[in-house]
Amino acid sequence: MNFFDAMKAYDGVKVRDAEFNTKNNTLVVNFLYNPTMFKLADNVPQIEEMLTSMVDQSVNIDTHFTKCSLDENAIALYAYTTITNNFPVLNKNLQPTDIKVEIDNLNITLTLKLVPKTYEYAISINRDKEIKAKLEENFYGNFFVKFDKKEDFIGEETNAVTSTLEFQNSIKMFDNKVLYKISNVQNIFNKAEYNIAIDFSKANDLADVVICGRIVKIDKKTYNRKFTQNGETRVIEKPFYVINLTNEGKYIYCSVFPHSNEENRGSVLEVGQNIAMHGKFEQYNGRTNFVAKSLAICDFEKYVPPVHYKTVNDQYHTVFPEKYQDFEQFDLFNTELEPELKEKDKSFVVFDFETTGLDCKSCEIIEIGAVKIEGGKITSTFSTFVKPSQPIPQVITDLTTITNKMVEDSPSINYVIPDFYKFCYGAGLVAHNIAFDYGFLAEIAKKMNYNFDNPQYDTLNMARQKLLGLKNFKLETVAERLGVSLVGAHRAVNDAMATAKCFLKLL
Repeated sequence: MNFFDAMKAYDGVKVRDAEFNTKNNTLVVNFLYNPTMFKLADNVPQIEEMLTSMVDQSVNIDTHFTKCSLDENAIALYAYTTITNNFPVLNKNLQPTDIKVEIDNLNITLTLKLVPKTYEYAISINRDKEIKAKLEENFYGNFFVKFDKKEDFIGEETNAVTSTLEFQNSIKMFDNKVLYKISNVQNIFNKAEYNIAIDFSKANDLADVVICGRIVKIDKKTYNRKFTQNGETRVIEKPFYVINLTNEGKYIYCSVFPHSNEENRGSVLEVGQNIAMHGKFEQYNGRTNFVAKSLAICDFEKYVPPVHYKTVNDQYHTVFPEKYQDFEQFDLFNTELEPELKEKDKSFVVFDFETTGLDCKSCEIIEIGAVKIEGGKITSTFSTFVKPSQPIPQVITDLTTITNKMVEDSPSINYVIPDFYKFCYGAGLVAHNIAFDYGFLAEIAKKMNYNFDNPQYDTLNMARQKLLGLKNFKLETVAERLGVSLVGAHRAVNDAMATAKCFLKLL
């Protein structure tokens, strides 16, 4: 029985790689283990004894066991940085939110959403096999790598909330994980691909990753290595470097073991230099350390993966604006306005949402009402119910009169937002207490890759500055003071229309 067959008797551990150093007659074997399945104290002595019995007695054995937990965020982060560092064609249009990880026991499925051209390229050269190999080198599990084409949300039949759960998870993950862009690389020990580094304080059980930071302290030390030649064994001293690395107030101890022909290169390293290292995390005496295979002097800066926002629709698809005519309207712009607001081509969209609750992260939009102002006049309206994924709470029905029956045949939010984006494009956004409504808009826009970065105007703040002596600044109170009719309050298009007329009077 060979060693690899014998290792099948141990659950939760596998050989990651092995290397035989002919100069010091040492076999170095690296293992990956799942801490929930494999206990070091119970099994390592048996494995080392078995390994020793299977090789020549003159060979030195050096084993390293790296903990590897199966975590969706860790796998997705590793996949993103690995693709960025090794497969630049795939990375060209890849966003963190295009990566989905599903774990079923020890079976892990990783799905990458790629634009059509990249998808065809990745399929044609079997890039999935290379990514699978990289993942299985660094995690204990069976990986399945799939490619999907990126699709537009228009025409998608799934519900907005359920269809974006993976998006929410990915966004959350990359909010918590900081990445760094590496540049101006000067290799010192070995060579590696230095493009993207991870935050070493957020990932402490990954292998084959790049970290970066500033040297706080560096020491050159030695360790004893047995060397056997012609049946004679002797001990030689080998140098290695211990580096205390810092990045944004966080610290980690690192060890670098250079090859024999690189041992003196460490003399160029100094306190205060920025470096990047490629290697793995290890636990030593209850502390996380980083063991580097390669090291380079470099520059680094925080890196936010580019977001490729969707473009404006050529046409409306689901919700069609309606022209608005009111013969009592007149040009409310006048010569006393601020210069940036008196331009006749200035446009605004005044909007209002009815929602299932107050929390934009957990509640949903159930009605959108908006009116467009162009050249000082209201020119069109945009109004629709939105079908939520959960029943409307009774307290919301009591407030808005919107029932589940009223929204059951309405489009879900993923159909509506592309048209609302078109309606708002190029216009300032106006709302009464805009922070509330924009919070919902920003949350769903982030999930669907629409960029509502329009200028914002808040009629609540405008009223507070210009209407002194009011008992409160609710929309009903402001509208009454300005002589604006508000019929059917707490219905989106009615509130939006009243807000638009108040806005024009407050300018």
